[in-house]
Amino acid sequence: MEKREEPYSNYFVQSPSSGYHDPESEFRSPSRSDSALLVVACVDEFPRYSDLLRYSGNKCVHEDDEKMSMPLRSPDSGWWIILQILWRFLFSFGVALLVFYVATQPPHPNISLRIGRLNQFLLEEGVDSHGVSSMFLTCNCSTELIVDNKSNVFGLHIHPPSIKFFFGPLNFAKAQGTKLYASSHESTTFQLYIGTKNRAVYGAGREMEDMLQSRAGLPLILRMNLISDFRVVWNIINPKYHHNVECLLLLSLNEKHDQVTVFREKCRLV
Repeated sequence: MEKREEPYSNYFVQSPSSGYHDPESEFRSPSRSDSALLVVACVDEFPRYSDLLRYSGNKCVHEDDEKMSMPLRSPDSGWWIILQILWRFLFSFGVALLVFYVATQPPHPNISLRIGRLNQFLLEEGVDSHGVSSMFLTCNCSTELIVDNKSNVFGLHIHPPSIKFFFGPLNFAKAQGTKLYASSHESTTFQLYIGTKNRAVYGAGREMEDMLQSRAGLPLILRMNLISDFRVVWNIINPKYHHNVECLLLLSLNEKHDQVTVFREKCRLV
């Protein structure tokens, strides 16, 4: 039997030519040169924002837009929340205190001074510790401090008042009072005392004695200084007031009773 040869199938393998086109190349990222061209295109499109532009995903992206799209970071702890709550509380508390003070603001207190009684005024001759002859003064005087507190809510706190007696420039007696308190919406009178015992006044003593026996009388000056305050909110809001009072006294000798009396007085705020 005669054998028949099967025909061979012809297969040809064509080598890639220079004109070969790969479809996947369309999806590849651009090369360095392509990216540079795209950035230049972005700059040409938005010349005013060239420093904020970059190329991303085949399009021009503005960096400010990208930043705005970033979510804000939350605080790492609750301290920021606590600080905000504390600040709001302090602010509200301060506003409330201010409103309270304006609504209940106490008026300025009225202070006046009056000479109560000159209990003793005695001049005697003697010798001091150095053997120098001198006149020695002993006196005791009561005064009345009148405080008119017009506030309907707050009491008035009065710091210890300071009182001094003068004959010309000579301060021959002084006293320091105690703390005082005047209730709200009341007029209160306080008794204050000032005096000295066996105070050497030397040559001034002779002059004082001569004036006592004259018709003009002996002029003395009494000065009082004090500070008062309303404690509206502890020591946060406490308006303070300074009061200075000066009294002029004229003393005369009552020869019938051999006693020195005050026959004229005048007090004023200074």
